[in-house]
Amino acid sequence: MSFARSTAWTLLAAAGFALLAHGPARAQDALPKKPNTALLRDYRDQPRGGIPPTDLKAARASFAEFATYFADVVKHPAVWKASLDVKFELPKGEKAPTIEGPEGILTELDRFLIVPGPGGRLNLEPADYVRELGAALDKELRNLIDTHPERIVKVNAARVLAHVARSGAPAHYVTAKELLGEPNTPTEVKNYMFQVAAAALSAFDPLEQKARKHSVDPKTLFALVKVLQDCVTTPSLLVTGLPAKIEDAPADQLAVVAFMRRQAVRALAQVKFATIADGKNQLYPAHTLARVALSDPALVPAPGPAECAEAVIGICNMAPPPKGYNVDVATEAVVAGLYTFAAPRAANFTDRTLPWRNYALRLGEALYKWRPLFDQSYDITKPTVYDPQSVPALVEDVYKEAAPRVLARIEKADPAVNVDINVLRERLKLIRDNPKRNTTLFAGVPQTGVDFAPKK
Repeated sequence: MSFARSTAWTLLAAAGFALLAHGPARAQDALPKKPNTALLRDYRDQPRGGIPPTDLKAARASFAEFATYFADVVKHPAVWKASLDVKFELPKGEKAPTIEGPEGILTELDRFLIVPGPGGRLNLEPADYVRELGAALDKELRNLIDTHPERIVKVNAARVLAHVARSGAPAHYVTAKELLGEPNTPTEVKNYMFQVAAAALSAFDPLEQKARKHSVDPKTLFALVKVLQDCVTTPSLLVTGLPAKIEDAPADQLAVVAFMRRQAVRALAQVKFATIADGKNQLYPAHTLARVALSDPALVPAPGPAECAEAVIGICNMAPPPKGYNVDVATEAVVAGLYTFAAPRAANFTDRTLPWRNYALRLGEALYKWRPLFDQSYDITKPTVYDPQSVPALVEDVYKEAAPRVLARIEKADPAVNVDINVLRERLKLIRDNPKRNTTLFAGVPQTGVDFAPKK
């Protein structure tokens, strides 16, 4: 069994056993009735103008009714219990709902969600709709996570929240920040909270859908990014019940820590800028990802191939500031992360520990899209138009080396074509042998150095 599958079983085992411990569900638990969605449809499809202030009270009531319905479905025994209870019965003519699938509630929710961005749907000014629908859904699903006695219901509510967070509504940032920052949040719920964070961070700003901006104010963004960075570096925020020294944790706990930290890295990788500020303070998410990609000895357990791949994707996703960004350090982290990722596959073509082709495609796309971000005037609506002179030579060289000789060969999956791991090894040596090498990622910020001391 693969590492990802075995860890997923670890996370969800407790919830599964809880299901089996209960008796038959009651037939009188009728399914909730679907609300009238006429008002929602009107605001969903309204091209411009948002929700008028005079209509806000009625709109919020409609959104609340809509959100309550979905929360009632998530907590209904027909969703979380019927499949394990042969005696479960619904009233005649009713069909047990599902979370996923063509008739599942996620599909139903998709009819009303707006995910802002270039080439989006009819509503050209969706900020009010996104904010209010997100707030209503977040409130009801968060209530299930916080108060429902059944752990499987908490997990399902978190799953649905991860789906709706793609809209980037501000409420989702706050919920993810609070639950991820709380050490006692169940680990299996945190798994989905990282997905909530990733979805919210990847969303476009509904007020400027053609701009490469986050969909929330700087202080709220800062708070979530701070928690994600803490989760990457603090194992106790990932898994409860760890020993005081992480090195003393048993192998099964370390496996869960590694899995959860990868989720944290993948969420942090959705941050669109190498540095984040709230007006007073500064965060350096690119440095946190560089620590992962470069296998900082302080990170225990050591980052694995998949985690390094996620970190590389994140570094390539982050637009650099106009000044003070050490491209050599960023590129060193990218090359080192690629090397850690590709080494097992280069050594053994039959290795099945990771979905290699999927990762290779994602990494190739990340390297390709990294280059335009160095053009400060880059327009995301014209993704192939940028100033080639703005791309650092080192970045261009690494793209031209790694894409065809490493990633394309992994993606092709041909046993007759070797993955050229040497090209990465040689590039790392060139970077590190440079007599003028500077190991600080951000100029004037010594805490962003990558000259890590050996683990004591």
